[in-house]
Amino acid sequence: MSEKKGFVASLIKAVSEKVRAVYEVFTTPEKLRQVLINIWDFIKVLYIRITRDGVLKEAASLTYITLLGFVPFITFVLMIAPDLPFLNVKEKIREVLAANMVPGSASAIMGYLDDFVKNRTAFNIMSFVILIVSSYSLFRNIRNAFDRILNVRMANSQDLISQMIKFLGTLIFGFIIMVVLFSASSLPVISLIFNLPILKQISYFLPFVVQFVGISLLYSLIPTIRVGRKAVIRGAFWTSVVWALVKNLFDIYIYNLTSIQAVYGVMSALPIFLMWVYFNWVIIMGGIVLVSVLDKKGEVKDLVEEPYKTVRMTLELYSDDNLNRRLEGLVNKKDLLEVLTEDLEKEE
Repeated sequence: MSEKKGFVASLIKAVSEKVRAVYEVFTTPEKLRQVLINIWDFIKVLYIRITRDGVLKEAASLTYITLLGFVPFITFVLMIAPDLPFLNVKEKIREVLAANMVPGSASAIMGYLDDFVKNRTAFNIMSFVILIVSSYSLFRNIRNAFDRILNVRMANSQDLISQMIKFLGTLIFGFIIMVVLFSASSLPVISLIFNLPILKQISYFLPFVVQFVGISLLYSLIPTIRVGRKAVIRGAFWTSVVWALVKNLFDIYIYNLTSIQAVYGVMSALPIFLMWVYFNWVIIMGGIVLVSVLDKKGEVKDLVEEPYKTVRMTLELYSDDNLNRRLEGLVNKKDLLEVLTEDLEKEE
């Protein structure tokens, strides 16, 4: 009993200290100014890292690989869906189509899906091979992109068995998450539990919690190196928050601020799907950049001042007579000055 009281007391003390620290920041102009400066420096570092690491280009390549394996994946899901009636996949797909597409398009697509389910032999060995190859390519590209962003320069090469264990573990975990999301409102017992007054309010946050857990495991398991736990949790949390905000803004844009359905008609779902997959990968890759920055706080100031330090170090090297004679045979001063001038112009 005394241990519980001690734990509660320490928890209350820690929370009160945090609240007091936040209050002091907002009531002391000097501290508030310093906090704003730190936030601005952090935003600059994050922007530099996102542009330098080519997040948009990585997201585009991952979007292409995702689309390559999307059709075999949907084929596989629809093939096993009738054998797992508790998932109620057909009704879930019908609800999604009815909510996001015009009635005529939704009915036509559901007709194709019904015909496909009746002829499930269409999923042959070639479709399965394409599914596995595209999934493994996606896994390897994600891991390579994460390692590059996390500055894994001398990573230990993993054997094929270790890679396959991680790959299969990721597939199994993703399938479990899909089953949980699909069956949360389909199983009678779970539906009955979530209809309770208290848990009914909590159920609204279930997708966010599941997504937060999934992104946390994605950021901690896939990279070759071990990432700090606090950085992973904070990065996954803010990534989930950004994803939720972007999703709402994307819905508002698609339904109110664009005429994409009038232009593309029945095929309007295709460009919308392409954009949404791309935005998802941009958010995920931006999240791993955030994790990398949070995991290496001491490098924030150095990264902001990196171009100027490079120029100063180069000038110091050429100011030394001995080093100057050595560098003359390797690098031309004129070429070096041109490169430095171009870099400084880009930074400005």
